[in-house]
This record gives sequence, C-alpha cells and structure tokens, in this order.
Amino acid sequence: MAVIKPRSAPDTELHHAVTQLRNDVEDLGAAILDLPDRLGSLSSSFEEVRGTLHQVERRSLEAELTTQDLAAMVKRLNARVEWLERNIRLQADVPEVELDALDRRELELAQTAEEGHLAKAGLLQAAGRSSLEAAVSSHAAAVQQHSHHREVVLGACETLAETHRDDPRHSEAAEEFETAVTGMTDARMRMRDLAAPALEAAELLAADEENQVAVADVVSDGERAWAALQNRLRSRIADAVGGGALLPSWFTSVLGPMPAAQDTRAWMDVATSLLAYRATYSVTDPIMALGVPPVDGENPRRRAWYHQLRRQFGDLDRAATT
Repeated sequence: MAVIKPRSAPDTELHHAVTQLRNDVEDLGAAILDLPDRLGSLSSSFEEVRGTLHQVERRSLEAELTTQDLAAMVKRLNARVEWLERNIRLQADVPEVELDALDRRELELAQTAEEGHLAKAGLLQAAGRSSLEAAVSSHAAAVQQHSHHREVVLGACETLAETHRDDPRHSEAAEEFETAVTGMTDARMRMRDLAAPALEAAELLAADEENQVAVADVVSDGERAWAALQNRLRSRIADAVGGGALLPSWFTSVLGPMPAAQDTRAWMDVATSLLAYRATYSVTDPIMALGVPPVDGENPRRRAWYHQLRRQFGDLDRAATT
C-alpha cells in the first residue's frame, strides 16, 4: 500500500495561489460575458444624456431669442417715445421744465459740498490709516518682545549667579537664558527692519491728524450742505415727474421720461446725482447730460463722479431690459 506523503509548505502555498488564480480567471471570464450588457446599458445612458443636452441647448437658444426679441421691442418703444417727445416739444404750449435752473442757495450748497468733499479726499482713508497704524504697531510689538526677553535674560543671570551647577534651578535658568537671548536677538533684528517704516507711518499719521483738525469745519459744513442739496434736488425731480412735466432732453437722453416701476429709488438716486453734478461743475449743455468729459489731470473727484454716473446710466438701461 502506497503511503501518501503530506505536502510541504511551499507546495501548499503554490496550490492556494493556483486556485486563487483560477478563481480570478473565472471571475474575469464572467465579467467579460457581462461586458456587452453593461456597454449596452452605458450606451443607453449616454443617449439619454445626449438627448437631455439637446433639449437644454434648444431651450437656451429659445431663451436667447426671446431676450433678443425683448431687447428689440424695448428699442422700438424707446424710439417711439423719442419720436413722441420730439413732436410734443414742437408744440409751443407745452413748456419744458428747467431742472437745472437752480437758485442762489442751491448753487451755494453745491459749492460748499464740493469744498467739503475735496477736503475730505485730502485726508487719509480708513484703509490707508489702518495700514500705517499696523506698521507702527508691528514695531511697538517688536520693542515689547525685546524688552520681555531682556527681563528674562536678567532674571536667568541672577539665578545662575545664586545657584550651584548641581541645583536644578541652575540648569533651568541656563535653558531660559539661551532661549531668551535668541528671542532678544530676533526681536532686535525686527526692530531694526521695522524702525524706518514705523517712523514714516507715525509722521504721516501725525500730519493727517493735524489736517483733520484743520479741515474739520470744512468737512462738516460740506456734509450738511450735501445732504441739504440732495433733498432739494430730489424734491425738484419728484415734483417734475409727478406733475407730468416735459423733462429736458439732456435728462431723458440718459434716464428716460420716468423711472421704471420696479426700481424707482435707484432711478431717483442717479437722477439726483446727475443734477448735483451739473450744478457743481456748472454744466449747461442742452443735449449732453454730463457735458464735456473731464480731461486727464483735471479734478480727480469730478472724473470719478463722471465715470460713476456713466456706469449707473448703463446699469439702469440693463435693468430696464431684463
């Protein structure tokens, strides 16, 4: 009778590996058999996604065409309004309201407000002050850290002088001494690097504080004048629009004959700012709302105000067509 010898450990591991490999091959074969079905399902999903994309593209195109139609309609309506305005202005019995025929008090308010705005523009703004104050604070923090580390060094020296080397306090003091000396050196380097910027920042802050005191009355008078001018001009525009008056061409060319129902406040704000601009810079052009564009090198506030109004005109036009 033959004796069956038990398998050695390497043979057993090889048998397990072969069995595992056979199982993996069988699983791979089953996966390959399922692959056509999965590919068919995936192809069907792609077709659905493609169909959905086509629908989205079609709806987007329809929406774009609708928007274009609305924009064209608005342009046609604007053209009709302009045509009606031109014909109305030909009628001698329909006077045009003189919005910018300001009285002496309103002109004084405009000039006082402008003086206040210019004085305030010469002061440091909040962001500028914050940056300068940060430079001063950084240098002060470095000085404080240097002072702290120096006190630690002095205290450690006293402990080292009063204790024996075998005393635990002596070794602790030695470590504190080394750490504090390193910190003091780093703080000294920061102090040196930050000294010049901090000094310059402190001088600018001191000069700005003096300027604030010098122009405080001008700024406060300007703020009060600006508020009063805004109220008077807003009331003038509201009365003209509410009374159905024929507005001047320079006004309607950029703002239309009346505000949009959904954004009346924004329209009134821009209209008031426009009228204040014309009053401040003595703009009397009967056609161009803002008159001649300011040139480079001219009053920076006027140039900024001019471009701000132009952006606001565009914003109102876009809001009216959406």
